[in-house]
Amino acid sequence: MGVKTNRRGAGLAPKGKDKAEGKKAPTHGGRHRPRILTDREVRHRALAWLLPLLTASLSRRKFSPKLLRRISDLLLRAAARHSSIARARARSKRGPSERHSQRVLEHLVRRKTQRALTLALREQARPFLPPHPVDVAVDFHETPYYGTAIDRAHPQYVKTKEERGTHRAYRYVTLDIVTHGFRLTVALRYLDHRGRLRAALRDVLEDARKAGVRIGRLYLDREFYTYEVLNWLRHEGLTVVVPLRLGSRQRKRWEHGQKSYVSEHTLKDSKGRGAPLPLRIHVVVRYQMGERFGKHGCQYLIYAVLGGLSLDARHEVPLRKTHELYRRRFGIESSYRIAHQALPRTCARSIPWRLLYLGVALMLENEWVILRLQYTSEGRQGPGGMDLREELLRFEDLLELLFLSISRVLGTIHVVGNPKPPPSRLKRWGMSL
Repeated sequence: MGVKTNRRGAGLAPKGKDKAEGKKAPTHGGRHRPRILTDREVRHRALAWLLPLLTASLSRRKFSPKLLRRISDLLLRAAARHSSIARARARSKRGPSERHSQRVLEHLVRRKTQRALTLALREQARPFLPPHPVDVAVDFHETPYYGTAIDRAHPQYVKTKEERGTHRAYRYVTLDIVTHGFRLTVALRYLDHRGRLRAALRDVLEDARKAGVRIGRLYLDREFYTYEVLNWLRHEGLTVVVPLRLGSRQRKRWEHGQKSYVSEHTLKDSKGRGAPLPLRIHVVVRYQMGERFGKHGCQYLIYAVLGGLSLDARHEVPLRKTHELYRRRFGIESSYRIAHQALPRTCARSIPWRLLYLGVALMLENEWVILRLQYTSEGRQGPGGMDLREELLRFEDLLELLFLSISRVLGTIHVVGNPKPPPSRLKRWGMSL
């Protein structure tokens, strides 16, 4: 008996052929089977990068894998509740004591922690990096500090403008890729100084390249608008967009007219050693409708564009899209606020301790971005090609799933009581106990 054919004469495969070839039959009537994210998978994925990170950050003294796993669970529980390890252990039935956990974390080594964190961020983001050049943004992040210096000659903090009642802060530099509406932190480094901007920028750019990032445009804060940094970036051949630091004289020079325009500017070395650096200036004029601060009239946004580009090569950074492109860098500030929701609390002065905590918070945010792409994205027609349903997985939802999974492992204390009787003084005060 031959194979059945349809009206067009195409052969229809007999029953059981798909199973013979090892193919799975479609489910749900040929539709895509929905993927479900569970709390156990969230914990498993978090431990997949946190446990090697913690192991590689410690000194040569060896600790049991079970102990490091329980400390990792306590650290994740503290991050999920934005609390300290002491508070996380106080609400857990099982796990190492608070003192034992602190003794283990005291063996963190600054150089090993920095290297392990760099490798962990690299491995986490590498599978999701686009093969084409992407835009990246570099920014500084400072966490306020209210304590004293470990070594007065070489303090572990930097002096900043007074904020939240202190002028001291731990300083870090991060590099994020900005593409298709989402951000991933690829590099994080601790800084014990406010100067040496070129060295800090060189380190994070090198970390990004080793992770496999092909840099398209580089967005920098106005703090990087210096001759030393821009001259070095010109030799690197990067396309850079940075706002100008303007005084009253320069504002009068650029702030005129009602239409956006392109001009040129020469940046001179304040030390008189290097040759003048030519820059292309984009003056973007926007009209304020009173939506912010009740202001009306023209608003002038002035950016310096670097990359060996002439006035004719406007396709690299279009004039009218300069502000829209640079606005992507503002997302780093939002990512800091989101990451601080998962930052464990501590009053420790240890540099590697705080670096590990900030790394955990940023990597949890990276995991949240990746999980949203995997579980809440849908294909759509249009230039974007996808739609991200953000309401399905908020960052608070991810932390809640992580907390529920860890609570099954460590347990949760649901009762509070004191075995000793209350003081008799309360009865003398007239309180009925």
